[in-house]
Parts: sequence; structure tokens; C-alpha cells
Amino acid sequence: MLVRYEKANQIIWSMARPAIVGLGLGCLIATGCVILPQLVVAQENNQLAKASTQLPVVKSTALGTDMDVPWSKPVRIEDPFEGNYVGIFDRNYFWRDFLNTNARIEVISLWSLNSIRVLMAYKDRNCSYGLYHYTSVPSSGCLVSNSTLKITNLYIKLGERVFRLEGNNGTFKVSSELAAALKNSPPKNVSIRLVSESGETVDSQIGKATVEGWKTVY
Repeated sequence: MLVRYEKANQIIWSMARPAIVGLGLGCLIATGCVILPQLVVAQENNQLAKASTQLPVVKSTALGTDMDVPWSKPVRIEDPFEGNYVGIFDRNYFWRDFLNTNARIEVISLWSLNSIRVLMAYKDRNCSYGLYHYTSVPSSGCLVSNSTLKITNLYIKLGERVFRLEGNNGTFKVSSELAAALKNSPPKNVSIRLVSESGETVDSQIGKATVEGWKTVY
């Protein structure tokens, strides 16, 4: 009887083992299906992290008209107050009638994953003409003034959509929706509108090279 019982157990085990092995393989495959995308994302993050270490380094996020940075190219920012991250600086300048004078407008911006920083500066010249003493040679003296405006609202036109951002001291938060739209923007100039605290409105553009660089930042 004992022999028959052991043989019965062997038969049952031999029948069950393929099912158990198959179940184990199925779980392994299913687990692999879950883990594989995670591995791909991890590899992509590692590649981005490695690429960021190879970018030019900028030591400050402070915006100014006399700053010397790689324009319209992704850079690695190492700011002692804000930390390390990837960003891209953009600059556009043009002449237009502004505040009752013909001024040179300069729009400087820094685009990063979590925020957009904008500085708008303008320069105008008040010139007077006269004569040197005891000569007939004309002379000119121009008084150049440099000023900036506090930007409180930023409009970004991406395709048919317009994103309106409210900021503080020229800094605007980037939502996940806006980040996706910036990343997927076609490689061409993008129109923006700046509205100052006192109500002045200035339209400008973000250049094609900066727009292409958004894919690295976002």
C-alpha cells in the first residue's frame, strides 16, 4: 500500500510540475513586462544625467544685459543659491517706440524645468547738438539711460494655444502641461508677450535655436 501511495504521489507531482514551471515562467515574463519600461526610463535618466555633465557650465542664474553666457544652447547651471540643473538662456533685442522715446529693448530669459525667468531692459538716448568753443565743428552729447521693468505676466504662444503665466519678480512657474508643450514645440520662432507691473506691453520672440534646446531642458 505504501509503495502504491508513493507512486501516486510521484504521478501527481510529475503532472503538476510542468504547470508550476509554466506558472513561474509566466510570472517571470509578466514581471519582465513591468520592469522593462522602468529599466528604459532609468537608462534614459542616466543618459540625460551623463549628458548634463558634458554641457557648458554657468555659475549663476542672475540675468543682466552684460552677462556672458552661451546663448540659445543648453547649459549646466551651478548656482550657489539655487543648486544645479539644466537650463537655456535666450536673448532678443530690437528698437521700437517705448515710453515716448525710441528705445533699444532687450529681452533676456532663462528656461529651466521648474521655472522661466525674464528680464526686460531698455536703453534710450537724449542727444543735444552744439559747437565747440571758438570752432565751427559740430559736437554731440548723448545721455544714455538704462532701465528695467518688472514683468508680472508672461504670454507664450505655442501653435494655437496661448499660455498665460503670472509671476513674481520676473519668475514664472512651469506646469507639467506647459513643459510638455515646450518640449514638443516645432523648431521655429515662438512669440511671447511681456506685461509689466505698470501696464506696458512688449511683444518679443524666442529664437529657433532656443526652441530646439527646450527638448533637452524639458
